[in-house]
Amino acid sequence: ACVWNGHEEEYRDLTSAFCVWSKENCLILNTTKTKEMVVNFGRFKHPLQLVNTAGVDIEVVQTYTYLGVHLDNKLDRSVNTDALYKKGQSRHVFLRRLRSFNVRNDMLYLFYYTV
Repeated sequence: ACVWNGHEEEYRDLTSAFCVWSKENCLILNTTKTKEMVVNFGRFKHPLQLVNTAGVDIEVVQTYTYLGVHLDNKLDRSVNTDALYKKGQSRHVFLRRLRSFNVRNDMLYLFYYTV
């Protein structure tokens, strides 16, 4: 939802409508796992009130991982790129180590895709 000049009405209406829809469809929101990430490209950062669902304030986070993709509140790719690089480096270290033990190539291939 778009918050313009500090007017949060549309945002609040959408979040409350989502909570109502969830209850009507027998879905329970896990408020301990629910996070809020605010993406703001404007010059001025208007502080937003915390979203309150079922009497619990939802935590505001700067970065979030969704389906293996690391997102941050500036939509910068560096966080995701760093995570992918780190994962690739850890795989590479283990592959070199296994290669030093003369492990067959099909086993190395299997290791790479399962880790």
